[in-house]
Amino acid sequence: MDLWRIVLVGFVTLGLVLFLFSGPEGIPGLVGGVPIEEGTYVVERGGQRAGEEAFTVWLLDSGFRIDSRARIGNQNILASLVLDPSWNPLYYAERGRTQVTFRIVDGTPTLRVGVGLFVRSTEFAALPPFALLGAEAVAPWFAVYRCLRTSPALERTAIVAGTRAMAPLVGFAPEGVELVVGERTLPAERYLVRIGEREVSLYGQGDLLLALSVPSEGLVLYLKEILPGGLHLSP
Repeated sequence: MDLWRIVLVGFVTLGLVLFLFSGPEGIPGLVGGVPIEEGTYVVERGGQRAGEEAFTVWLLDSGFRIDSRARIGNQNILASLVLDPSWNPLYYAERGRTQVTFRIVDGTPTLRVGVGLFVRSTEFAALPPFALLGAEAVAPWFAVYRCLRTSPALERTAIVAGTRAMAPLVGFAPEGVELVVGERTLPAERYLVRIGEREVSLYGQGDLLLALSVPSEGLVLYLKEILPGGLHLSP
């Protein structure tokens, strides 16, 4: 076969594979719904502003959906997480530097990372309740926070999209804190969460996740509509 024919067949084959695996058609809850919450998180890494992530929480007939649009550094990230009424993940798609798709197939949580011929698929033995953490998007933490609100002593298995691994997720009872907002303070609750050896602090008031910090990674997020000056705790 001529070289140009080989190249042509290769491109056609690759295009077909990309087409077959490109979309989440048939997944309920990806469109529609009533928006019930929205805002924008500022992302800081190592004390420097790295970008922003805007999110919208939608109320669905069958649960919730969290959509987020982030600009971190020079990359754009789009993510959608569909959840049941108890905030358990049903479907997740993340498009950024890392392409991620998660869904439950015949009762088995299945994670696909990559594009076309370069997709790696991982099946997990975890059964609900479990939590899903994004590869680069932070919006899935909103669902973890909502679960903590109803069950502070949370114990679940976390599926970490970035590493395609499972880790125990343990939440602890919240403690009251005061966040500095200009010349005043804002009462909030701090939830400590451990994912394996990684510690994450979630700060919230009511159902609203105000901020998140991961000290070991120098990562801080804060809701700029409520904390325009950043995450600062009152002594």
